[in-house]
Amino acid sequence: MENVFIVNKASRTGKAEGVWNKIEEYLKSEGVDYEVHFTAKAYDATEFAKNATSSGEDVHLFVMGGDGTLNEALNGIVDFEHTLYTPLPSGSANDFVKGIGLEGSTLDILKRALKDDGFKSIDIGKVTYNKDGEEQSRLFGVSSGIGVDAYVCLQALTSKLKTFLNKFGLGSATYGLLTVGDIFTMPFSDAVVTTYFDGKKEERNIKSTIFAAAMNCPAEGGGIPMAPKATVDSGYLTAFIAHDISRIKCFGLLPFLVAGKHEGKNGFDLLKFNKLEISMDDQMCVHADGEHVGFYKKITFECLPSKLKIRGF
Repeated sequence: MENVFIVNKASRTGKAEGVWNKIEEYLKSEGVDYEVHFTAKAYDATEFAKNATSSGEDVHLFVMGGDGTLNEALNGIVDFEHTLYTPLPSGSANDFVKGIGLEGSTLDILKRALKDDGFKSIDIGKVTYNKDGEEQSRLFGVSSGIGVDAYVCLQALTSKLKTFLNKFGLGSATYGLLTVGDIFTMPFSDAVVTTYFDGKKEERNIKSTIFAAAMNCPAEGGGIPMAPKATVDSGYLTAFIAHDISRIKCFGLLPFLVAGKHEGKNGFDLLKFNKLEISMDDQMCVHADGEHVGFYKKITFECLPSKLKIRGF
């Protein structure tokens, strides 16, 4: 099986380069045959993954970086059946690796993946939207969402605050700090939400949508447990929708959210679904694994069960 590495040495404000040096030293000491591609700009990881998974042959794809790099590579996989995927975390949040239950250091994960042929199949999500009259979609491993949830991710991509906090290993705190400000400034939108779960369809009208997050993993945004009971092998996703409450009340509920104690709170809904459609009165910001997707009025989330094969457990 071919070993292909996609590496973002710039992740976590450049600290990932030191992690890669240790990995490279280990690979050489063990005589592992591999090829490596270093990202230099946005979507390099997608192109590298496309090239690596297009031959129809088995490939072991190692992707080192933050959640954004992992998402780019995920969206480049052409042949899921013949691809074994190993995420090597080197970002500030690493929500995907934590969410799927990979433990230990980046080097620990690598060693287990190289020594054990076993794998675990996990669910991934897909968000679909209409861009310039053409239906497009993006895959996600952790979550996808709209509203404040997504706008915070957009701001974090270029946030000087995140760069500063990363120097002290506190980059994941960026998301929480930005959320506080956006709750009081972001415009909200009324929406129609349609869920499909186990053959049943349910439609509801909601007012003042603050955010709606489709969760595959339990947490996003640096460990905020939006859907504490979510698991990546359930065969469905969990929607967390905040709506119909004032900005000040939403702010007051944030401590419950951070503690994972928000289920049942008025204005906070948790819904299981196989497919979920949201049609909004106004455009809202959309993200997938923290990567900016755009501003749309209508989006669809759906679960792709047991789609991705993971090694390194």
